[in-house]
Amino acid sequence: MNFKQLEYFAAVAKAGSISGASRELHVAQPPVSRQLALLEDELGATLFLRTNKGVELTEAGRCLYQQCQKMFQNLRTMADAVRDVDAGLRGQLKLGAIYSDVQIATDLLKEYHRQFPQVELYVRLGSPRDLLDDLNRGELHVLFLRSQSERSLGLKELVLGEDPLELVMRPETDPAPGRDAVPIQALRGVPMCLLRGDDLWGYSRDLLEECRRAGFTPNVVCHCYDTPMEMQMVQAGFGVGFLPRSIVSAHRGSPVYSKPVLEFSAKSYPILVWQNDPYQTGCVRRFIGLAGEQRNGG
Repeated sequence: MNFKQLEYFAAVAKAGSISGASRELHVAQPPVSRQLALLEDELGATLFLRTNKGVELTEAGRCLYQQCQKMFQNLRTMADAVRDVDAGLRGQLKLGAIYSDVQIATDLLKEYHRQFPQVELYVRLGSPRDLLDDLNRGELHVLFLRSQSERSLGLKELVLGEDPLELVMRPETDPAPGRDAVPIQALRGVPMCLLRGDDLWGYSRDLLEECRRAGFTPNVVCHCYDTPMEMQMVQAGFGVGFLPRSIVSAHRGSPVYSKPVLEFSAKSYPILVWQNDPYQTGCVRRFIGLAGEQRNGG
């Protein structure tokens, strides 16, 4: 039993005659009759009763016709699903993000989900090195990183914008209450919670160097191993931090806020990273395209 036999059988059942099915299929009558005979021989069942007006389905024939209709519908559904996946309307999108990109990632994912609600989203938070390992193994499709992060050769990237580096604080640790920006001299003696000196981003090094140029040694009370820990220490009131401004917007309802340093301008650049693969799935292509549109103000 093969697809052609079932196709011919269903056409005859629908038309009520071999001649009618032949016209519908654009096939001569003898091949249609031959395939029906082969099908009946293989199944060991009579599928049609021949009459003066054409053919009628037997009970076995009606059972097979019902099963054929289900099979054809499943095939149509399967074909539609494959086309949708290729077009990026269905499928799976697996993303990785570092902590400082959470707000940027969620904003983009909300718009993507609005446009393509049937795509399944898998999102992982991790360190740059772990996420890059997963990307290179094919376990993730795209990553949200920062421009200073280490990357492997052969990857493509899209800069998503610029994110100012600012002092992060609570009201009680604010070194310049009532001011929109903090003068560098106001940081003299202020407790600071900063990323350790060997962090990938270099945020702390830039600020520490600026303080020394201003003539004082910063009061670093806590060297944090990662950005989430720095935010936790700032929220606990240990001191001020120095991080990308977008991180604060990911903590709505928190007493933490940010201010720029008056005499010091520094920026970080969130980026989207993916494999340089010409056979990316439609989901990945559409997500990268949307990121490009958002970057260009579309």
